[in-house]
Amino acid sequence: MRTPRTRFLLAALAALALPRPATAQAISSPYQYLEQAQEIGVFGGTTAVNTGRFGYGPDGGQVVGIRYGIELSGPLALEGVTQWIAGGRDILDPGRVEGDRIIGQADAEVVTIEARIRFSLVGRRSWHALSPFVSFGGGIALDASSADALDEVLLAEDRFDFGNSFYGTITAGSRWYLAERFTLRGDGTFSLWKIDTPPGYTLPERDFTGVADGEWLGGLGFSLALLYRW
Repeated sequence: MRTPRTRFLLAALAALALPRPATAQAISSPYQYLEQAQEIGVFGGTTAVNTGRFGYGPDGGQVVGIRYGIELSGPLALEGVTQWIAGGRDILDPGRVEGDRIIGQADAEVVTIEARIRFSLVGRRSWHALSPFVSFGGGIALDASSADALDEVLLAEDRFDFGNSFYGTITAGSRWYLAERFTLRGDGTFSLWKIDTPPGYTLPERDFTGVADGEWLGGLGFSLALLYRW
């Protein structure tokens, strides 16, 4: 015969043996989905560009611009970028001896307009508020410089003219989501454009060997942008 104390102990053990519902736990994730699909903002930075075999090309300089982006599917996004590059260039007289060809300097201002495809390494999300990416772009570079009086000293065939050129970029960087609507972005960029060789440099009497009609020149730059998202 079971005593009241025995029955109580058995009931307590049975209660402990019954399965209990698990307590819900919120697990914080380092990833956050990006709700906003569009962004626009301004940026500034600097770039250094190879000036070519003889050194008369634009050398890069300070950069300011505006960019717009829209998210596509998954990790892909489309961007439009316009920037103004303000630097300088050497004015050379190819009729002089090597080492004494630079006769002065001029402003060199270039405007670029391009479209880029951006690939986010974490998809349409952020990781610890960061979103690293790579992008590839192409467009046009336009000469925005005014004529320099010192160029008039040179023969017409010796004057450098940037004109217009294809402009391509490969970029790596990251976005940092400061708040729901505002983003700080850093870009490291390799760029490429082509400059034409003044006809005077190809004259046989100048004795320059292997002079091409033009040169593809690379540049390296860095910029910071503040973006608004919606």
